[in-house]
Formats: sequence, structure tokens, C-alpha cells
Amino acid sequence: MKKSWIVGVLALSAIFATGAANAASANATAQIVTAIAISNTGDLSFGRIISAVGAGTVVLAPATDIRTPTGVTLASATGATAASFAVTGTGTDTYAITLPSAAIAITRTTGAEAMSVSTFTSFPSVANGGALTGGAQTLKVGATLNVGAGQLSGDYIGTFDVTVAYN
Repeated sequence: MKKSWIVGVLALSAIFATGAANAASANATAQIVTAIAISNTGDLSFGRIISAVGAGTVVLAPATDIRTPTGVTLASATGATAASFAVTGTGTDTYAITLPSAAIAITRTTGAEAMSVSTFTSFPSVANGGALTGGAQTLKVGATLNVGAGQLSGDYIGTFDVTVAYN
């Protein structure tokens, strides 16, 4: 009887000892996606503006290419366009848009005179970001041109950067 009792205690001990250890498994996963890319497909052009005695502005809306002048006169609507960018990436992913936060200078091609371009806006908007459809979307960028009083005639040019990143 003593032997049976010892065997029983040993058996119970073995059951409780193995019952105390537990294990669980987890999967390790990764998803590789196409890098998001942006390329320029059209430049920002405020079109033709008539120089004025006083300073003024021209706001170019990115969604419509409509210009709104204040203090200056528009010569014609021809050639006014928001900048256009092709954004490509994976499927229907969404992305954030970063526009210039400071004004950029555009300089007269045959001189040193400059104007500034500020208050950049986009369509889709920076606040909402973009959503790729089939891995692509067109991003348009407008801004405000600040024209100086008595701005000299000529062609003005400068560059700015737009950045996109997956959300």
C-alpha cells in the first residue's frame, strides 16, 4: 500500500509539474509595398499679368486653375495652370502631402528682380492627403504670387519642392 501511495504521489507530481508550463505561438509577417513616387507633369504658371503702380497678388486655385487677382490686372487667362504631379504607389494606399511652408523667390530671367510665391495649396488638400486609385493619382498645386509695385516686365522663374509619403 505504501508503494502504491508513493507511485500515486509521484504520478500526481508529474501531472502538476507538466501542467504548470504553457506555450503559445505567433506568426511573424511583413508586407513589401512599392515605394511611393512623385514626378512633375506640369509647372505652376500664373500666366500673363500687367504690371501695376501698386503691389498686388494673384491666387491660383489648384483644383480649377482659376486666378484671383488683387491690386493687379490679368492680361489673359491663357497659360495659367496649377503645377501637376503624378503620384504612384501601392493599390489604394493613402499618402501625406508636404508643400513649401515658406515663400520661394522667382527671379527675372534677364535680371536680378524677384517676386515671391507663397501660401501653397494642393488638390487633394494637405489636410486630407491623397488616396491612390489603382496605384496612381494626380496631385495639383497652386499658390499666391506676390507682385511688387512697378514690377519689371519679363519672365520670372524659380523652383519649389513637393513631398509625398505613405500614411
